[in-house]
Amino acid sequence: MNIAFCDDEKATLENLIKLTKDIIAKYDNYNFEFNFFAYTSPLELLEAHSKCPFDAVFLDIDMPEINGLNSGDKLYTKNESIIIFYVTSYTEFIGESIKHRVYRFIKKGDEKALTEGIQAMLEDFATLHQRYVYKYKGQYYSIVLNRIFYCESKGHNIRIVTDNDIFTQRILIKNLIKELPPVFCRCHSGYIVNLRKIRDIERNKITLINGVEIPMSAKYSTEVIIKFTTYF
Repeated sequence: MNIAFCDDEKATLENLIKLTKDIIAKYDNYNFEFNFFAYTSPLELLEAHSKCPFDAVFLDIDMPEINGLNSGDKLYTKNESIIIFYVTSYTEFIGESIKHRVYRFIKKGDEKALTEGIQAMLEDFATLHQRYVYKYKGQYYSIVLNRIFYCESKGHNIRIVTDNDIFTQRILIKNLIKELPPVFCRCHSGYIVNLRKIRDIERNKITLINGVEIPMSAKYSTEVIIKFTTYF
């Protein structure tokens, strides 16, 4: 797991990295291998990310050249699964951060919030690399969960739509949602969506990051919106 840190104050940067390493050492139950990268310039961070995308980034918001929120938007264009923590001393940025995809907003010095955020990060990163395995017509299929955009019910079958493939499984949609992790949510009687693949939500439809639109019914809209806004 490649984790980057960006803060224009070097002492703050070093302290955050140390705290993060200590927390990971205590709570990592997945035996991940970690690489840590430190930057005092958001432009250097973005340049490094363009060459080899990071899995998670801790970003100060109030920085010169380009602020953390705008930097985060650019990071997502290279890796839509990236986990971004916004770290700042200024609470007035919280309101502005709602306009952006925020995984966690952490006030500097709040070790409790940092610990909870890192624990969630480790669990979510593990989920990204889990596979969904099933049998259909005598053949076994194994799909990386993070590749799935949505699932669509077609009669007694389910179409599992990924970034570049469509798989078929014979299962009821109410049973399939029970087998998937919380990042998947029922959005319609015939659809399940991957929350990480949502670009925006309107009154009766969801637009995914690849531009595909799927329906959202009133019955499930509240649950989808709550899960989407709290998941990030």
